[in-house]
Amino acid sequence: MSEGGPQADRTRVLLTGAAGYIGSHVRRALIAAGHEVIAIDTLLDSVHGFDPTVPEGVSRVDIRNPDALEPLLRGVDVVCHLAAAVPIPDLPDQGPGRWVPPRTAAERADVPEDGRTLIRPLDGRDIGALRAAGGVEPGGRVQTSAGRREDVGHGAGPCVRGPAEPVREPARGPMEMQRAAVYATHNDAGTAVLLAAMERAGVRRLVLASSVAVYGEGRYRAGRQGPFFPGLRRRPDLDRGLFDHRAPRTGDLLTWESLGEDAPLRPRSAYAASKVAQEHYALAWVASTGSAATVLRYHHVYGEAADSARPLRSAESGVVARFRAELLAGRSPKVFEDGGQVRDFVHVRDVAAATVAAVERRLAGFVPLNIASGQPLTLWEVASTMAKALDGPAPVVSGQYRITDIRHLVANPERARHALEFNARTGPGVGLAGYATAAVER
Repeated sequence: MSEGGPQADRTRVLLTGAAGYIGSHVRRALIAAGHEVIAIDTLLDSVHGFDPTVPEGVSRVDIRNPDALEPLLRGVDVVCHLAAAVPIPDLPDQGPGRWVPPRTAAERADVPEDGRTLIRPLDGRDIGALRAAGGVEPGGRVQTSAGRREDVGHGAGPCVRGPAEPVREPARGPMEMQRAAVYATHNDAGTAVLLAAMERAGVRRLVLASSVAVYGEGRYRAGRQGPFFPGLRRRPDLDRGLFDHRAPRTGDLLTWESLGEDAPLRPRSAYAASKVAQEHYALAWVASTGSAATVLRYHHVYGEAADSARPLRSAESGVVARFRAELLAGRSPKVFEDGGQVRDFVHVRDVAAATVAAVERRLAGFVPLNIASGQPLTLWEVASTMAKALDGPAPVVSGQYRITDIRHLVANPERARHALEFNARTGPGVGLAGYATAAVER
């Protein structure tokens, strides 16, 4: 990787996805930095709703239309490509759900007529089974029906037992694959058309918005063994509450480690697969044209939309938005598994700052960069921070799981520090609390 200094001159930037959640922040930051921005957006219904109003300063352009792109690319120094179809928000009380298997014959008798199976909270019977199986590790706590606290999981912190009634799980598995063609059409084909148009126009610099989702499951180690890049967890283990990965031969518990940019890309969702495809198209473009592409693998982005008067469905996606929605509705935020899942949450303003830095620096070749806060948290800690900020009910650990869910995913942002001189300014403690209370204050 070759690192260059920031460009001294004003840069002419074609920004795709400029009306989106991240794109709106990036557009504002680019203009504030003195750059000339040509802002375009397809304004997908799934993000902006039906018949959206085109924001001032943004042109409605579909990047899959080369005839519309080519005039816009004349005289452009760098394309900042953020346009993408994104997952539909996963918020409480929205749409039908599926259910994970029941544990007992009595629970199986309560399966609804539509064929969904029951989801149950983690309780004292689970803890006993976990202890008998040797699956309990110190760290998290679950409030049992007898009122005593028992340890379960890793680093989940104090939590209470889930409600007695079944809890519906969002139907993400089948619906995610139903949207695969949408992602391929917009993300993959759109990127291919854009790169071809850039080649014809002689534009040789690209900043591509990618995602930490391209990695799939994280990196692990067991003692002196490894590193391990495990696959899907086994359903029987998850049914028993054994959520952590274990070494395939010894059964030793695997400890998560941070990922570097050279880790294998193993997407777990159709959306993640489309982001991998975008990266591969960019790499092929760099190799065939001698151009440069800086790929920003954004971690779990949160924060208020740039324009609070324009609600964006993409701004509501992700677990942080779901926790806030539950708290604002006066409900305890529900945390899957044992709450010990580790992630890195980065504020949207920091993401915008990193993107501007990538525009301003001439990095040669194909350079993937992790854009993260560098301060990983468990999902239990995230939910607890937000609940305290709103003086709301404590989080509930449900024991609920999805077979394709990732246990731990944390990537190392050190390369971005060197290449872009980027350090996240908003720590997740302050940022998550501020995000939780912003809606109330507004």
